[in-house]
Amino acid sequence: MAGNSRMQYSLLMVSSSEQFNILTKKALPSGLFNVIETRKSASGAKREVLERNYDIIIINAPLMDEMGTDFVLGLQDKINAGILMITPAEISGNVTEMLIDYGVIVLAKPLKASAVNQAVRMLVANQKKLKDAEKRAKKAEEKLTELKLINRAKLLLIQSGMNEEEAEKYIIKEAMDRGLKKKTVAVEIIEDHN
Repeated sequence: MAGNSRMQYSLLMVSSSEQFNILTKKALPSGLFNVIETRKSASGAKREVLERNYDIIIINAPLMDEMGTDFVLGLQDKINAGILMITPAEISGNVTEMLIDYGVIVLAKPLKASAVNQAVRMLVANQKKLKDAEKRAKKAEEKLTELKLINRAKLLLIQSGMNEEEAEKYIIKEAMDRGLKKKTVAVEIIEDHN
């Protein structure tokens, strides 16, 4: 995961066992997390995710106030975090069946540190892809907004007597002469014509 060395992630660990928290922190891939918070209950974790966005959430079931599955299901429409749920072996199959369609990774106890490390690395890789996709979508949205503004400005210039080619050249020349972006020139044209 050499590409992740520059990117830092946040992690929320929800567990009533301090020993689990200590062992899990040791099993985490080194250098990936700049924030690691712990909460002992689902209610405490719910408050925490309202205050901060987390990239990864690890849940050690059962929690103090519930099993943990309701907490996970309640998060699905609200956050984009990768979720790892650790359950007792006797219920892991049922929990997996309940949560797999939501992209939750379920591991059964007793755990090996290597399994936690591998699952977290997989969730981090998915988070990186998600963040990259969000950046690309934002850039595309900004570009579309820019094109709409430029086209609106060109239309206003055409209505003022220029043809389409003249309007395009005018916007480009103004931007170059004044050291501005075409979008800025387009906004000025729109404001001047309103």
